[in-house]
Amino acid sequence: MTAPLPLTPQRLFWARYWLPPMVAGGSAWLLFLMANTPLVRASGLALVIVGLTLALRRLGAFIAIVGGLTLALCPAFWAQTGGGEGTPATIVLALGVAALIALVGGMMLRRPTVAIGVAVTIFASLFWLQIGTSRSIRLTGFTTSWLMFLLIDMLLLTNPHPTDAAPPPILRFKSIEAEEERMPQFYHLWGIMLLFGLGILNDPLMVLLTPAIALALSLTRAKLSSLYGILFGLIVGLGLRGLFVDYGQAQSQRLALSAWRQGQRWLMVVNFIVAQFGWPATLLSILGLTRLSRWYPSLGTVSLIGYAAYTGFALVYDGPTKETLLLPMLIIQLVWLSYAVFTLGEWAFHNVARYGGWLRWAVFVAYALLPLAMGLTILKVI
Repeated sequence: MTAPLPLTPQRLFWARYWLPPMVAGGSAWLLFLMANTPLVRASGLALVIVGLTLALRRLGAFIAIVGGLTLALCPAFWAQTGGGEGTPATIVLALGVAALIALVGGMMLRRPTVAIGVAVTIFASLFWLQIGTSRSIRLTGFTTSWLMFLLIDMLLLTNPHPTDAAPPPILRFKSIEAEEERMPQFYHLWGIMLLFGLGILNDPLMVLLTPAIALALSLTRAKLSSLYGILFGLIVGLGLRGLFVDYGQAQSQRLALSAWRQGQRWLMVVNFIVAQFGWPATLLSILGLTRLSRWYPSLGTVSLIGYAAYTGFALVYDGPTKETLLLPMLIIQLVWLSYAVFTLGEWAFHNVARYGGWLRWAVFVAYALLPLAMGLTILKVI
């Protein structure tokens, strides 16, 4: 009698890969609850941390967890915690139901793609019940962090450095031929479509990521179907219309398209970033971008375009919710910062003869001091 789920090397890989995101998300969830955050809201915020940690997972478990907790404790994100009980967020409950169906269906049907399709359909149906409550910061963070995970995973798979071995797809459902190993997987293409669409339905501002997503898809050299192109175009059109109505008309008094020329606006954006991570981490993230652009130029270019789009918006918009609207920019900045830490650790390991391993861990531990300092600041210890 065989076990229903034998521990194959592939399943062991999945377990090892997904454990750190669960640890980071669970730790953040407990911190949010300790801050008197309602259960549903804390769960939604924790899902954002899981997504970012997954995006950073290729850099190692430790860096990924630290990066996730850094986002959880940065001022703009932590501002979403606390408060009294509100109306339950149907979107978070929908995610839980869809995930449960995907898990159970995948084990019972032995066809995960079918289970995920059913889960997505149910999720979309429940989401429409919640569509009246738009611009949820939890959904904005969720779609952005998980989009970054899919984009990073897809670009590292299809545009690796020449010295890299082929990284195994995170959700490979069937054996594939050798020539298909460097092609985007089903969950990349349709996951990006789903998250991008949900993000725009929640807040049309996510249409700013269109150039970055379109470039990422083109760099994979995948042959996309006409249906995919039509759906992507419809989503972008819906986002542009929403951007014009919600920001161009309803908030026209808060938009100053010529304000990007003012030095004060640039200083405000820089101060906002520094207020989240501090000067050392901000400067280090620039190093991460330069190294990422050299080692993985496709990923560096895509992330820079997405970051530049939100930077441009920050320069011309001056609304009351500006800081929370710029959450995608913070997520991209954390990707750069984490890669800089990874690069410094690898440099120390390969260039310091006797103590390279110890020095690498010293770099990683120094990175962990950032969320620790943020936590102590929240507790008003420092």
